[in-house]
Order: sequence, then structure tokens, then C-alpha cells
Amino acid sequence: MKLSRKKLTWLIVLLVIGGIGAGVWFGVFRPKLMAKKAEAAKKAQDAEDMDRTFKVRRDDLIIGLLQGGYVNASQKHKLSLQANYRTKLLWVIDENTKVKAGDLLARFETDELKEQIENLEIELDNLKKELDLAIESKKIQISTNAADLQAAEESLLQADDAMRKYRRFERSSTRDSLDLAISNAEAALETAKNDYATTRDSEVEVSKDENAEDKKRQLLKEAQAVIDEKENALTTAEDNLRVFRRYDNPSKLTRLYNAYEQAKLNLRKVKISTESKIVQADKSIENYRRRVRRTTEQLNRYKNYMTMMELRAPVDGVVIYADPDRRWGNLDVKPGIDINKGQVLITIPEMSNLVVDFDLPEQYRSKINIGDRAVISPDSLPGEKFGGAISHIDTLPVNLVNWDASSPKIYKSKIKLDQQSPKLVNGMSVQINIVTKTIPNTIFVPVEAVFEDNDRFFVYCNSLTGTKEVDVTIGESNDNFVQITSGLEEGDVVYLYRPYQKTQDSQ
Repeated sequence: MKLSRKKLTWLIVLLVIGGIGAGVWFGVFRPKLMAKKAEAAKKAQDAEDMDRTFKVRRDDLIIGLLQGGYVNASQKHKLSLQANYRTKLLWVIDENTKVKAGDLLARFETDELKEQIENLEIELDNLKKELDLAIESKKIQISTNAADLQAAEESLLQADDAMRKYRRFERSSTRDSLDLAISNAEAALETAKNDYATTRDSEVEVSKDENAEDKKRQLLKEAQAVIDEKENALTTAEDNLRVFRRYDNPSKLTRLYNAYEQAKLNLRKVKISTESKIVQADKSIENYRRRVRRTTEQLNRYKNYMTMMELRAPVDGVVIYADPDRRWGNLDVKPGIDINKGQVLITIPEMSNLVVDFDLPEQYRSKINIGDRAVISPDSLPGEKFGGAISHIDTLPVNLVNWDASSPKIYKSKIKLDQQSPKLVNGMSVQINIVTKTIPNTIFVPVEAVFEDNDRFFVYCNSLTGTKEVDVTIGESNDNFVQITSGLEEGDVVYLYRPYQKTQDSQ
């Protein structure tokens, strides 16, 4: 498809305009833009170079040790739940609140404690009633025991009397009766024999119609029957005496003796039983008394806990949550957390007597002594400085990290401020410059401006002819500056890097 003449003309015009625009951009505007960027980069580099130079000055050089530390109150009131009772934090005052002595700081949950107190009061009342019942039961048991002992003693006395009576009276009387029965039987037998002899030897009177021989025979038979009867009676009496001696008397003696021993044994049993019942009653009473005492103590303790369910400020101060001296394991203080006895909930430092705490590295211990001066610079107060002196250094070093035996050793140390300032507050981070020596009116430069080549020390100076190396002699130094005893003058400008090396790196 062929283009029309008009469209072809417009296409040629647009191409010409685009070529002119490109020529202007690449020929005019782009070189100017590149030049501006180069100039800005040069200015930035010059500014960087200026930041990395130092103008030599003459001033007092403080020789010492620079350490980090923090402001600390010499006395802190660490408040915790004193009741040996697990509860919950119901309410707590906001952190950093200024309080007066006696102000309410925290309140703990008491509903469960109140319920336990009510239950203990009911339990104590029931125990007291049971104790009274146990005491009354003991009194009844004592009366019952007395009756049982009396009955047992009477039984023993009766058994003893029965045995004594039998031995002294009944046995002799029975034996005498048996002997008398034998004597009577013997007499009766003798009488019967005499009667038989008389009948045998005498004439029998008979009637005219009776036979004398038959009648005599009959009389003799009757007399013999009487003799036989009396002989049987004598045998029976003798047998009775023999049975008494062999069986009845020993058997009754044994029975009476056994009854006596049984009564005596029963008396001992009753005594043991009564004593045991009294002991059990005493134990029961003592157990109730012990439970009453224990419940009373627990009740009083819980009632005392009720007075500990609030924390109040002991002094004027500012509220800090938890224990600021504890590095880990502190409570996340907020309503609803569980609280146990002794867990520090709030700390109120006394701001009237502040000190500075710091950790002195073991390698610097020999250089620092108690009494050395120190300059304290708070991180949050630029330009502010406070004077002080080292007041305490621990005798023994400890690990910086307690649980890591390989961590560096440090000495816990303190600095006493020359004067207290309201600008300092507990917990403020500070930099501490411990002064061991002051060199007055001397020339010094930053330590990074001095370079070493074997035993030669030199700096890079900025001069009208460019950068040059200048040999210097150094004196004493601290962590930041080194004294220059020769080679530099006040007002010289030195580099804090190797400018030649930088140029090579840039190329």
C-alpha cells in the first residue's frame, strides 16, 4: 500500500525534528548534566575528606580509661508480694509515675483468699465443737473405766475369797463330814453285826402256830441284810472320801484357782484396756487441739495476708517496673499476671543519693585505684559533664556473663559523684573517663592519624604543595588521642587515613 504525499511529508518532518532533538541532548544537555554530577561528587568527596582530617591543637590531654556505665541509686526500695500466697495482679500504677510516700502502687486479687478465710473459720468452729465432744467423751470413758475396774477388782476379790474360804473351811468341813459318814457307817455296821450275833445266839419266841427254826432263820436273814446294807453304806462312805481326796478336792481347788487367775488376768486386761482407751482419748483430744492450733495459725496467717494485698510507696520517688538490677528473668508487669512471694514488682529508687556503676575489665585493674578521678558524660545529655571519684572496686572478679565461664572477667565498681544533680536519673547510660593522669598544654592527635613503619611513627599532613609524610615522636596516649612531643605544630592538619592508599584504591 503506497503512502500519500501528505503523510510522507509529515513523516519526514518528524524524523528531522527527532534528529535535531537528539543532537541537542547529546551535544549540549548531557555534557552539562555529567559535569554537574562530577562537581557534586567532588564536593561530597571534599566534604568527606574534611570529615576525615584533624586540626592539631594544644590542650590538656587526659590519660585514663574510657568505660561505659549507668547511673544507679545507692538505695532502691524493691517492692514485692510478702504474703506466701500465689495470686494475681489486679491493678498496678503506671510506670514512671511520680508518687508520694503512702500512695497505692498495686492491688492483688483477694476473692479466693477471702473464700479460704471463710472456709477456715467454719472448719475452726467445727474443730472446736469436736474438741469439746472429745473432752466430754474422755470424762465418760474415765467413769466407765472406773466402773469396769471396780467390777474386775470385785470379781478378783470374790474369786480369792472363794478359794480362801474353801481351803480354810469348806474343804475341812467336807472332809470331816465324809469322815463322820464313815464313822457312822462303821458304827452302824458294828451294830448290825451285834444285832445279828444276838439274834443268832438268842432263843426265838414264837407262837404256837409258828415254827421256831423258820422264824429264827428269817430273823438272821434280815439281820444279815442289815449288815450287808451297812457294809454297802460304809463302802459308799469310804468311796466318797476317796473320791473327794482324789478328784473332788483337787478339781475344786483347780477350778477355784483358775477362777482366781482368770479374775486376776481379767483385771490386768481391764486396766490395759482402760489405760488404752484413755490414751486414745488423749490422742484424739491432742489431735483436735493440734488441728485447732494449726487451723488457727493458718487462719491468722491468711488474715495477715489480707493486709499484704496492697503495695504502697515507702518513700517519695518514681515507679520502675520489676527489678532494674536484674539482667534477665524480670516480670512482664501488667494486670492479670500470676504473682508469687518475693517477685519484685515495683522498684522505687531514691534519687537523692545517686552513684555510677560500671564494670572494670580485669586487664585494667592494676591501672585503676580507689580515689581516682572520673568524668561522667551522660549519653542523653550531650555536652554535660559531672565529676566524681572511684569509691568501690570489688575484691574478686566475676564473669561478665554469669553462666559463661569463658566470658571476660570484670570487677564490679562504683563512682561517687562530687555533687548530686537533678539532671541525673536512675538507669541513665553514661560514658566514664577515668583520669589516671593529666598532661597540661600539650599537642595531641587522634590515634588513627599516627601510622607506624617498624620503629618509625609518622602522620600525613595537608600542605600547600599537597600531602606529605611527617615523622613524629609520640608520648603517652589514651583510648582516643596520642601525645606528639615533636614533629607537629599547633594548627597543622593531619589525615585520619592514608590518602595515597585511598587514591590508589579509587583508581
